[in-house]
Amino acid sequence: MIPGFKNFARKSGRESPPVKYWEIIADDLSKAGFSLGWVSVLDVQGRTIWIVDAHGYGKRFIVRADEMLTALVELQSAIHEFAVRLVS
Repeated sequence: MIPGFKNFARKSGRESPPVKYWEIIADDLSKAGFSLGWVSVLDVQGRTIWIVDAHGYGKRFIVRADEMLTALVELQSAIHEFAVRLVS
């Protein structure tokens, strides 16, 4: 098993392709009731920028980063900080 990847067995007994960390985070946010969307764009210097959007519970979060995983980790962190402020 490659570090950072999670494998799931198929009914046939073979393993499916590894699930990436960003897919796990996206799935967790979706299960928590957030609708997600993302897009990658190129800036004027040809670098890829990921823009990730989540909305739910009357709140919208938008982040951008150089990598998809980084964008989703920042999104997850922003949502967590918002939730902590609500309960404190």
